Amino acid sequence: MALPALDVRGTLRGDGARVELQATESLLREFLALLEAAQEELNQRWNGQQNSGCRADRA
Repeated sequence: MALPALDVRGTLRGDGARVELQATESLLREFLALLEAAQEELNQRWNGQQNSGCRADRA
């Protein structure tokens, strides 16, 4: 399997497809921000269960 190549203009090439890295970067940053918010919410819920005495075991 060949790895995608990065050219000097900031375009990722692989499997004949070209992806502008600037567009990809903004989507990745948004995804990571949403993932962090979800993790914070889950942490709050988990801590709330521990403090209330109702605790489910982690899978």
